Parts: sequence; structure tokens; C-alpha cells
Amino acid sequence: MPNYNFLDKKSGKEWTEEFSISDKEAYLEKNPHIEQIFTTMTIGDPVRLGKTKAPADFSKYILGKVKERNPLGNVERKAGTIPREW
Repeated sequence: MPNYNFLDKKSGKEWTEEFSISDKEAYLEKNPHIEQIFTTMTIGDPVRLGKTKAPADFSKYILGKVKERNPLGNVERKAGTIPREW
């Protein structure tokens, strides 16, 4: 079941509850002074989503080590040319 963040409009208190979708909708209908709020989203990788860029030395240090330890892998095909770290 997913976690939802709520705000009590009367007291200003914020908290997190675990509900099914139907239970959450019923809870909000019974309590009109409570609303669902959205704080952070942890859905995916920000680099793959295009929100941030990978560090400049990522290819050299991380992917280079992966390729070195897995010579038959396909890291180069996916990431381009990867320099080795010496």
C-alpha cells in the first residue's frame, strides 16, 4: 500500500499514513478539514529523467571500472567510449 502525506488545515499538522487508494478517498471524504499534500517524489533517477546531469568524471571512474572488470559486457555500446582510469 502506498504512503500519503496529509495536512490538517485546522492545526497545521502534517503526517504520513499508509492507505489503499479507496481507503484514502473515503478518509478524505469523512474529514473535509484534512487534505492530501505532495512533498517529495522519489519515482525515478533524476539523471535518466533529464533533470540533472551525471558528474563529469562518471564515465572515467565508474563506467571505466565496470568495463575493466567485465570485458565481455556491453557498457561501451550503451555509454559510448569509456576511458580507462590508470
